Amino acid sequence: MSGFETRFAADQDAERIRAAFYGFVERHAEEVEGPAHIWTEIDGAASRLTVRLWSAEAMSTFLSHLEAREPRRP
Repeated sequence: MSGFETRFAADQDAERIRAAFYGFVERHAEEVEGPAHIWTEIDGAASRLTVRLWSAEAMSTFLSHLEAREPRRP
């Protein structure tokens, strides 16, 4: 399957990442030119959340939006 993907550790607030992914895909629905998937991988002691998007530009934009949504730490 083609596309660009990135992985996040399970302890990186999976619900926030999922919300950001679905919001991103919804906002960019007219621009989608390929795959947009999110899934959880579990292997042994570790689990990861994987995001695959249709282009490097889409992935870069998604990661920028995700960083902007980072909860502020005191």
